[in-house]
Amino acid sequence: MLNVTARKGVALEIYQGERLQIVDQAGKQTAVMVAFKKDDHSEWLSPAHTREEARSIMLAMNSELVSNRRHPLLRLEEDQVGRHDLIMPACDGRRYLDHYGIPDHPSCQDNLTTALAEFNIPFDRLPDPVNFFMQTAILSKGELEVREPISQEGDFVVLRALTDLIVAVSACPQDRSAQNGHNPTDLLIRVFRD
Repeated sequence: MLNVTARKGVALEIYQGERLQIVDQAGKQTAVMVAFKKDDHSEWLSPAHTREEARSIMLAMNSELVSNRRHPLLRLEEDQVGRHDLIMPACDGRRYLDHYGIPDHPSCQDNLTTALAEFNIPFDRLPDPVNFFMQTAILSKGELEVREPISQEGDFVVLRALTDLIVAVSACPQDRSAQNGHNPTDLLIRVFRD
């Protein structure tokens, strides 16, 4: 069991057949996740390929999350929320500076980079993430609107590993928009071996 402190990130190895649970402890907190094949970091979880394989911008029960080589990496087996984002990139320092005039704000890009350093996966190898619990709306003319998450205290998702993986999760530090209800909080990560 790992606590992901608000505005921070963690990385871990999970093995084929294990289940990864991501818990939104307080509610309304985005979990920004990337994953890499354990034995080949040039293959990673790809939201773009996942959208194309599913023919949807939404994840459904038993959706397979696939790699940049279209190999299934994870399967969504439990979902108490049903609303997640496969479109938006991880927040980064440049966004906080350009959009809000804030230098040195914590970001998911930095959190994931720090967490993955022990696996020798550098900043420039980070793919776009899957953003669990994040609610992004597509408006009538194609505009994107980030809304407050609908996840409540204790809501979770469970993903089954379909191969050995390195997974990193950031408790998104965005406190300038509705993305985390303007109040970043902790996440909880559990791995089940059954």
